[in-house]
Amino acid sequence: MTDNGIGYLEDPTNSNGIIRARTTKQIRSREIPRSQRALEKLNKEMGESKFPGNYVLFEGTKKIYTGEAGDVYRRLKSHLRNPEEKIKGWDKALILNDGRPATQSDFNDPAVRLAIEMHLIKLFKANKYHVVAQGREPSLTATQKRISDTIIQELSYFLLKKNIITRDLQEQGQEEVFRDELKKLLGNRGQNLGAYEATIDGETAYIRPGSLKTKGWQITFRDRFLNSLERGTGYLLVSRDGVPLIPLREVRKAIKDKEAYKQNTIDVYLSFTEDKVTLM
Repeated sequence: MTDNGIGYLEDPTNSNGIIRARTTKQIRSREIPRSQRALEKLNKEMGESKFPGNYVLFEGTKKIYTGEAGDVYRRLKSHLRNPEEKIKGWDKALILNDGRPATQSDFNDPAVRLAIEMHLIKLFKANKYHVVAQGREPSLTATQKRISDTIIQELSYFLLKKNIITRDLQEQGQEEVFRDELKKLLGNRGQNLGAYEATIDGETAYIRPGSLKTKGWQITFRDRFLNSLERGTGYLLVSRDGVPLIPLREVRKAIKDKEAYKQNTIDVYLSFTEDKVTLM
């Protein structure tokens, strides 16, 4: 993504273990350790008044919980006293808002916060975090969507600069679909759903998100996957929006050079829209 003229600033860790960071536009953040002292210090900094926002709890390096609240201080105080089982070992929190009091903040709108939370869930999953939060899609007015879209774009830039994520989400319509979502989409058709394979209608389906290249989404066939391609048995399930399920006998037709099967790998490229998949 481009920075659209946004700058990023981060302060050194202070004596309470708090790290402040911000963009030159809206986003203000505090990263705090799991400490009552740090939380109370933050509350004083905010004038001991209610401040809304989104937050991320980290447990180790790759497990996170996302949340939102009209009063982040009270919500984090609750997480300190009575941590949820699924994130009971959290060790730090990242608070995200625009630094303004509730009466003036864009984060004071619950629907905007929910939209931001859903984006964060998708974004962290795309960056291979174990996300232990579900979230829910809000119904947005045109104004709420404009506000949340603006914040979301800036948040992605912010998290990249802070080195919490390494990549943004793909363009709309081509985001990666993860295991829990795949399970819902496949319903009774899908069995033995793993990270890379599933059984669909009694046949093996190889689950691959692909890697975006100039020619399209690159799918690499190797080992059992390559053997199945050569035989034309099973499916390729592309785990992106629309979730194309392509019989390998159809993919095999795109391999014009039969000598290619003597190689260790074969790369196939595809592009897809809502109603069409093109193999190259």
